[in-house]
Amino acid sequence: MTEPAQDSPAKLNRLDLETEFHIEYDWWERADRDLHVFLRSQMCERHQEIYSDSDLEAMVDHVDPRTGEVSQTAFVQDLLARHCSQEEGYITPQTSMINAIFRTLLANGNRPMSSRQLADQIDRPPETILRTLSGSRVYKGIRPV
Repeated sequence: MTEPAQDSPAKLNRLDLETEFHIEYDWWERADRDLHVFLRSQMCERHQEIYSDSDLEAMVDHVDPRTGEVSQTAFVQDLLARHCSQEEGYITPQTSMINAIFRTLLANGNRPMSSRQLADQIDRPPETILRTLSGSRVYKGIRPV
């Protein structure tokens, strides 16, 4: 699930450990990938069974616990952030680094996070995270802000 980066090499060289990353949802469409199918696969086992035949693209109100701001988000994203990401085993040492980053960003409501912040959450070196995310490929739509 990679696609050549659209950023110039000069821009990529300016990235540092404080550069924030987020999931660019438009990337999925441009890459002709189905985000909701992938998000379904990121749900906990229990919810994969419960919602196996459901339309998870339905929009729901999401209230940001930090700001109180209300926004619309897909049900599956809300479910992942509120429930599945809180389950034991959501991220393990065996979870690939890209999946761990993706899951962390989902759990964080896709609020931008730096390599240092991501490293604190997934227990991987921030330099490795930065080197991976600032390379010439885009992984699962994770891009600098």
